[in-house]
Amino acid sequence: MKRAYVAGKLNADDATAYLRNCSTMMLAAEKLRLEGYAVFNPCLDMLMGLKFGNYHYEDYALNNIEWIKGADILFVMPDSEDSIGTQKEIAFAEEHNVEVRYL
Repeated sequence: MKRAYVAGKLNADDATAYLRNCSTMMLAAEKLRLEGYAVFNPCLDMLMGLKFGNYHYEDYALNNIEWIKGADILFVMPDSEDSIGTQKEIAFAEEHNVEVRYL
C-alpha cells in the first residue's frame, strides 16, 4: 500500500468553516483509502486537541511533518493555495522527494 498524506486548508475564521474544511478533507481521504492508499489525514489532530486541550499550532505541525517524511505521496486539496501551512507542507514534500499531486 502506498502511504498518502492529505494536505489542505484547515484553519478558518470560525469553527463552522474549520469543521467544513475537515469534512471536505475527510471525504477526500476516504476516497483515497477506497482507492487503496493508506491515508494520514491531519484534520484528525483536532481530536487530540479536544482531548488534551494544550496543543499549540507548532505541536501539530511538527507531528505532521514526520508523517510527510514517511509518505509516498502528498495529495493537496483544492482551494488550498492561500493556506500558509499547506504551502509549507508542499515545499517540505518537494524538498524530501515526496510526490505531490493536486486533487
